[in-house]
Amino acid sequence: MVGRRAWALAGAGVLLLGAGWVAQASYRGVRADLQVERDRHGEPVVGSRVCLRCHEDHHASWARTHHARMTQTATPAAVLGDFDDGVLRYRGLTATMTHEGDRYRVRVRDGDELVSDDEVRMTIGSRRIQQYVAERAGPSGPELVRLPVAWHVEEGRWIPMNGAFLTADPEVGPDFERHVTRWNDNCVFCHNVAPNPGLQRDGGFDTEVGELGVACEACHGPGAEHVAQNTNPLRRYVLHHGEDRDPTITNPDRLDARGSSDVCGRCHGQRMADDVGPFLRRGDPFVPGDDLAAYSEPLWRTSTLNGEPLFADRFWPDGTPRLTAYEYQGWLQSPCTEGGELACTTCHGMHGADPAGQIREEAIAHVSGEERLGAGACINCHPGPAEDEHDGHGGQVACPDCHMPRVVYGVIDVHRSHRIAKPDPTGQETGHPAACVLCHLDWNDDWGQRQVFGGDPVERAVAAAAWGRSPTVDPGVARGILLEVMRGDDYPAVRRIAFRALRGRIDPEPAWIAFDPTGEQALRERQVDALAAEGSVQAPDADEVRAWRTQAEDHAIWIGE
Repeated sequence: MVGRRAWALAGAGVLLLGAGWVAQASYRGVRADLQVERDRHGEPVVGSRVCLRCHEDHHASWARTHHARMTQTATPAAVLGDFDDGVLRYRGLTATMTHEGDRYRVRVRDGDELVSDDEVRMTIGSRRIQQYVAERAGPSGPELVRLPVAWHVEEGRWIPMNGAFLTADPEVGPDFERHVTRWNDNCVFCHNVAPNPGLQRDGGFDTEVGELGVACEACHGPGAEHVAQNTNPLRRYVLHHGEDRDPTITNPDRLDARGSSDVCGRCHGQRMADDVGPFLRRGDPFVPGDDLAAYSEPLWRTSTLNGEPLFADRFWPDGTPRLTAYEYQGWLQSPCTEGGELACTTCHGMHGADPAGQIREEAIAHVSGEERLGAGACINCHPGPAEDEHDGHGGQVACPDCHMPRVVYGVIDVHRSHRIAKPDPTGQETGHPAACVLCHLDWNDDWGQRQVFGGDPVERAVAAAAWGRSPTVDPGVARGILLEVMRGDDYPAVRRIAFRALRGRIDPEPAWIAFDPTGEQALRERQVDALAAEGSVQAPDADEVRAWRTQAEDHAIWIGE
């Protein structure tokens, strides 16, 4: 009896030793595998629903973002526009937006003549405007195109796409489709996971994406091997309790500042490749964690295409970008990047941040009762004097108000520059409006009016937004100037920016919402007159306005966005 028990104990010991040896060997095997770098190019994507199985919290925080809804199939949950017999009249044409169940249509008529009839296949965007994509016949087969109307989410009304870009009013009729753009080799790249236009020899397209929208694998790379490898519980245990990096997936927070920002810069920094052919035939080869410069280079003021300097108008004279989708270039130009610590993710986060701007909580400052990107993102490197001691403005301004001024145009709005720099009070060194003057429009008696009436389209947009924000100017003067921009500027986007800037200068009810920035001149004049009655207005000198407008430049009419 004792002998059998002893043999049993001995056998159990051997089994335990064997199990321990196997566990140790398995542990060493997992650790060794984690040191093996992967070539993830060509690896399949799995989709965000697969990620949800293990990453519920991250999936939930991502799903709240506008990135998640960047491109969607046209379903009732995705479509924000009014398709219950919505109507848009513009430049002699009438667009009607209707639906039958879950099928959405946009029809455009010129009088009784049907100009176009499209069924909406996809939506693009969900924050400021929502655009619509349909299939049309192309020279070499069906193509997906962006339609000529969009839904302005913030205003709750239809607008023509001509009014969403920085171009002048078109002629009546044919120019209605000026901004109808092929989706297959344009929008597809930055608004989806693993985009492949699939350009064919005959010029047609066999377009594929890994997933619609900017989903998990757009930032973390393809996840097929990651999912397969992490079915092993020991591997998950080692990764959770150790310091090893999982080579089957990219975590931008574990990359250095340049590598992390390259992930963002692929879409937030317009680029050009030496040979775009492979991109069009097989898709963008960049995988998060790659060196972005290995595939394409950022566009700069001095960049050329076929020897022509086509991009200069997208930058201020000192090279600072003045359009959105060039934030990466601004970041590269910033002295703050020289230490190798400042990354896009210093201020922005995809998980847990407010979807409006994706600003991390720790990067938000509370200024004059408002939450803004501010000193929270700066004091880690600049722990010097407090803001009120540093600039004498007390709590009225935050660091970016001076170091990241609002001199960038995009999506019918004016945004902060992402080139972090010392303010130039005169603007003479940079060639763009100085942060000081954008706030203190009363410093120079005519600068603000000269810019808003006589500048190029970007300068006029920037100045119009400044007239709406400046706390130092007489409110009646600001109202008069903004109303004149709404009445007479040739660019509907500039008129809309002035219209939205005016909201802070008048009681918003009820007349302001009736103003149509894309309406005909006579209609706009009547609406402006109604708005002028809402509060005290000091109109600018008509002769001076006419003189400045003769100096206005329109060479940026086809400025890229």
